[in-house]
Amino acid sequence: MYSWFMNIYAALALCFAPYVIVLLLVKFPGKVKIVPELLVTLLGLLAVLPITFLQFYIGNFSFFNKDTWAGALLKAVVFNGFIEETVKMLVLFLIPSKKTTLGKFFGCALLFGMSLGCLESAIYFLQHLQRANGMGASLVYDEIFQRMFTTDVLHMFCAGLGGLFVWSVKQHKIDVPAIAYPILLHGLYNFFALYDRYRWFAVAAILFAAVECRLRYTTLAGEKKPAVRRRRPPTSKTPPEKKP
Repeated sequence: MYSWFMNIYAALALCFAPYVIVLLLVKFPGKVKIVPELLVTLLGLLAVLPITFLQFYIGNFSFFNKDTWAGALLKAVVFNGFIEETVKMLVLFLIPSKKTTLGKFFGCALLFGMSLGCLESAIYFLQHLQRANGMGASLVYDEIFQRMFTTDVLHMFCAGLGGLFVWSVKQHKIDVPAIAYPILLHGLYNFFALYDRYRWFAVAAILFAAVECRLRYTTLAGEKKPAVRRRRPPTSKTPPEKKP
């Protein structure tokens, strides 16, 4: 019994291993303080609640339960793409941005997405715990490792794009592709992940999200504010002396 509980704790700790790595990267190379990191972590964990609520009630529509390619694609785009990425984007507006840089804000968005993805992996593990006991622990760890390098990474990059969209809105330069891409890519990822023979397309969605993060970040970082012309101080001119 003791070893069984230890295996559970070890698996749960493994689910959050990617979060710890991203936390350290954002903390030291990214130079983000621990308080903003804890804030975005808490927001990432809390964002799971409205996502689950919306997916539960919208899932009752019969159209999403049709066993067709069109129904599966629409369900993936609406459930995993639109609902999750829209909620994540709205929660990212709660991150303070007045006294921070684009790089730090982007790092917080990545950490936010990774915390949400790791919690989702932990919930997924607990839901399949009974089935996992029957199939062996090795299969459980295989699934966790797969999610670490696929689903968790996708959540991170999609949240990064959502964070760039939020930043663009706050800077009054709305970057629409920064929110359109994560919705579409997340939906396509879940759709192709349903079929073993097409899972390479799911990996392509992750790579595309990473590339778009780089491109959209570079675009926002390269936009310079118009230079303000400085007025020269008035020169003091002494009036000419009057001749007697």
